Amino acid sequence: MRSEAGASAVLVESANLELAPLATVLTWHDGAGLRSPLKRRELQLALEAMCATVAAHGRPIIGIELCLLRDADMAVVNASRLGCNGSTNVLSFPGASGMAGTLLLSVDALERECLFYGQEPSEHLLRLLAHGVGHLAGLEHGLEMEALCAACLQAARSRLGL
Repeated sequence: MRSEAGASAVLVESANLELAPLATVLTWHDGAGLRSPLKRRELQLALEAMCATVAAHGRPIIGIELCLLRDADMAVVNASRLGCNGSTNVLSFPGASGMAGTLLLSVDALERECLFYGQEPSEHLLRLLAHGVGHLAGLEHGLEMEALCAACLQAARSRLGL
């Protein structure tokens, strides 16, 4: 992901999941001073809860690599992988057999959308993560995706005590 995103990504945390024993969550950061409304440990707990939720719905995810990016880096990936111009808020890349899936999240888009939608940053971040996890679980937009995302969001809120 390093060369595609143009970022010098470094691994900052890795932990086995208590809720989904076969999964691993890797939280990545591009080192450019990006700030998330949730701390790394909170991101990990939220993603663990979401992994457990999708597993309970019969769609287990081996693990998740989360990479926080700037819009410019997201635009590079969006163009090279999907042929789309510009940035987007979250991209999901399911892992190959036995591999973790990857979520790319633009912190710039998160901040911009919070202002536009009038949402608290941590709440919108959880919504974007839930949406990305829904795609990692193999779902496309629709009622099943919405239901799973709502369950993931609720599980993350509960795990974080929100």
